[in-house]
Amino acid sequence: MDEFDGIKERKEGKKKMPLGMAVLFLGLIGLGLLYLYLFLPQTTGWTQKAQYEEQVKMHQVLQSPAHKEGEGAESAGHERMEAIARGEAVYKEACAVCHGEKLEGGIGPGLLGPKFIYGDSVKDHVRVISKGTAKGMPAFEKQLGSTKIQNVAAYIHSRHKR
Repeated sequence: MDEFDGIKERKEGKKKMPLGMAVLFLGLIGLGLLYLYLFLPQTTGWTQKAQYEEQVKMHQVLQSPAHKEGEGAESAGHERMEAIARGEAVYKEACAVCHGEKLEGGIGPGLLGPKFIYGDSVKDHVRVISKGTAKGMPAFEKQLGSTKIQNVAAYIHSRHKR
């Protein structure tokens, strides 16, 4: 069978894999196992159920009377002011690097309004902060969590130029 097609093959070359190929093969297997370990739900703690429950909770907060414009008692107004203050602190910590200390813009666009590409409401701000945009805004859902995102959205909305 060595000379079936007229080509003589070396016998010593068939016995060993080249060292470079062996290193590449083992390296790829190692990286694959590392990737599986780092991104399996058992390692990261991520579950679809938890994500769903967080989204339902966020939806319920958005549908509550305290978040609907023109409604709410004094306590709702006080809670809103506290959320805006907490949102300002989170904004300065996580957002000001790109959007500027006073929402004037920088690397990212200014957030003073009056019109925004992705919507003007608090709900739109929550969506953009959580999910990011195709134009370069990264998603902050995992880094900040729903409460901080709600607070930052309330702060941005309170600073709109209308």
